[in-house]
Amino acid sequence: MKYLLIVLSMTLLVSCHSDEQGDVMRNQKIVENQIQEVIDALEKSANKADPSLAEPYIMMDDKRFYEIEDFIPEPFGANTLREIHDWVRKNGKPGNNVRYTKQRIYLLSPTTAYATTIQELNFEKPSKSRVTFVFLKSDGKWEIIHAHYSTMPKKD
Repeated sequence: MKYLLIVLSMTLLVSCHSDEQGDVMRNQKIVENQIQEVIDALEKSANKADPSLAEPYIMMDDKRFYEIEDFIPEPFGANTLREIHDWVRKNGKPGNNVRYTKQRIYLLSPTTAYATTIQELNFEKPSKSRVTFVFLKSDGKWEIIHAHYSTMPKKD
């Protein structure tokens, strides 16, 4: 009887642990899909030359927001991003301008995640950048609190 109780206890422990792992995996997939939707909105926004499609997913009203891009010498905040968006509204041309590929999404906590991706730009001089987005979940939706773009060296 003693051995039967030990076996049943071990089975129960393994079963509970397995259920927890399943919950974590399901939650990870849900988060990945939600964050992929944000990245897709950024791509759509760039290809339509319409920043208003991306702005709901960027925490520009949060004082912690900032971005790093190669063409701007220092990290910048929301005011500079708004200026860039205004320029795009006036001068941007719709087309297949941007594509994000090879996304990897990592959940750090229930309200924090990051994603890495490759951004392919198709303007006069096509280029690629490595990108990292940091996301915070606020009021049930994932938004970008930080972005870092690094141009990839061209292959000869």
